[in-house]
Amino acid sequence: AFAIISQALGLEAGGAIGIPLYIAQAASAAMYIYAFAESWAIPFPDHPPVLVAGIAFAGVALLAWRSANLAMKAQGVMLFVVIAALLSAAGGLFVHDGPLRTIQLVGALPDAGLVTLFAIFFPAFTGIMVGAGMSGSLTDPRRAIPRGTLMAWGVTLVIYVFFAVWYALIAPPEVLIDNRAVMIDEAAFPIVVLVGLLCSTLMAALSSLVAAPRLLAAMAQHEVVPGSAWLAQETHGGEPRNAVLATTGIAALGLAAGSLDAIAPIITSFFIMTYMTINGIVYTEKMLGMISFRPAFRVSSQVSLAGALLCMFGLAVSSPFVGLAELLFVLSIYFTLSFQKLETPWETVRSGITVTMAAWAARNASHIERSERAWKPDVLVPTSTVQQVMDLRPLVEALAHRSGSIRWVALGPREDLPEYLQRLTAFESFDGFYSSWTRLRTTRYMEGIGLTLDALRGALFPPNLVLVDERKVNDTEIAAYLNHCRELSVDLALWQPHQNGGMGEHKIIDVWLSDRAPEWQLRLHLANLDLPVLIGFLMAEAWGAQLRLRTIVRDPEQLHNGEQFLLSLIDQARLPPTTTAHAQTGDFLSALREAADADVNLFGMPPTIQKDRLQQIQNAAGGSCLWLMDLGSASAIA
Repeated sequence: AFAIISQALGLEAGGAIGIPLYIAQAASAAMYIYAFAESWAIPFPDHPPVLVAGIAFAGVALLAWRSANLAMKAQGVMLFVVIAALLSAAGGLFVHDGPLRTIQLVGALPDAGLVTLFAIFFPAFTGIMVGAGMSGSLTDPRRAIPRGTLMAWGVTLVIYVFFAVWYALIAPPEVLIDNRAVMIDEAAFPIVVLVGLLCSTLMAALSSLVAAPRLLAAMAQHEVVPGSAWLAQETHGGEPRNAVLATTGIAALGLAAGSLDAIAPIITSFFIMTYMTINGIVYTEKMLGMISFRPAFRVSSQVSLAGALLCMFGLAVSSPFVGLAELLFVLSIYFTLSFQKLETPWETVRSGITVTMAAWAARNASHIERSERAWKPDVLVPTSTVQQVMDLRPLVEALAHRSGSIRWVALGPREDLPEYLQRLTAFESFDGFYSSWTRLRTTRYMEGIGLTLDALRGALFPPNLVLVDERKVNDTEIAAYLNHCRELSVDLALWQPHQNGGMGEHKIIDVWLSDRAPEWQLRLHLANLDLPVLIGFLMAEAWGAQLRLRTIVRDPEQLHNGEQFLLSLIDQARLPPTTTAHAQTGDFLSALREAADADVNLFGMPPTIQKDRLQQIQNAAGGSCLWLMDLGSASAIA
């Protein structure tokens, strides 16, 4: 169980389930010793139960400590006694005095409800886990565990169902409640059944004391439990003697619970959580469909799902308060182990879950046209020098800090640029960005951008915004690339650096919106408004900067309408409450000079571009400028 869980979900989850499972197995030994003491009291009612339980426990513990092989041989002998006892009990149907009773399928439960009885009887099935827990001692565990587990389950089920019918035929319910020795009294050879009962309880206790230390030693080998170095030690024969001593101590504490019925519900909850987790893992791995999941023993996904749901239901109804406490215990172990930064020496299914969910989302997203609400900047950034990357990085990371993506493109023959981008993207990915880079061995800046856009056109999330350094292109190249972006429906951003370099002090961002008189109406799409507003919002949020919306109105009578439009835009676009609106009249360049304290100015891109005019506007603005061609994929009020 520990191997299945830890290899699928990591050592933290394996320890969170394995430690309670280990406690349950160790406590099971105490429960079976209680059963032995109760059985011993049938022929010897005067013997002190505490003394009987202590002697039996000491004998079983000594046998488990000496050798697992010796314990298994002793169990082999006791198994024949148990088989003889079952046959003797079954023969009681033929020697029973008087007629057999009519079976009552549904009866009253005056002393305990069905839920309570479920919690008490459930541990009778948990011994099946012992064989799996001995996997390290099996010659062929891959073959033995599934076959042995199913055979044990099948034989146990037949025996339990048969004797449920046997009890119903032999004695009335009130006799079954008052007389726990009915099977002995009604057997063909009573003494054989009594010896078989004593042997079966000792066998169960011995099995628990043999299997539990191996689980503890396995966890200790991966440093999941305290004192791992001591607990992981084994003898030359492979016996985990220290783990056996620790398990014996825990089982001895379990004897302090007082009775079999008191300890059984606790064991039930721990085992149910283990079964629930294993079923859930099998179902998850089956549904992921990973090639690496090729079990030699295959189970239908419906079986594992039903098992997980039934375990969840059983945990909820059998002992909800104990189950809740144990669930908190499991979570506390998980978080404690998480803080220890355990190194899982194998690949877990968690990475498969992430990759498979991403692939599922990708397949579904590829058939869906990206809506305005799903817009995010997937930025393509062509660069030719390391200094250019350093200049653009603050802007690019500001645009991508909210689930956007960055694709750096190294252009030209420089060898230092790819090396720098490789280190940068690794750092950005570690910092939470989705960042990647590629290289094109071309000296033509605009040609490289076009080739990259065409190559990524069929990607899952192709670039929807290209950031171009205005210093690297001329008027003819800009015009050509404007047409290319329009053909591909890709937005374009043309960047002019601050006169002092970079983006200034990142304190004030101005978004300049065009005069819309006399139609001051907000709509889902407004040309040269949506993209500048959203880009300005992302930059202001990333830098903690002041965002200002500005417009210059030609008609003084429209000044109030323009200001109200900006205020309405701030409200409808859910911009930060610190955003301010500024509407004014007058000359455009004069207004820019009056607002020259902005670090970055955002503008909608005109239909035709002349670099001389852009330089004139930047000189008036006094800061860096970002010109944006908005093709309608984004919406500020969506």
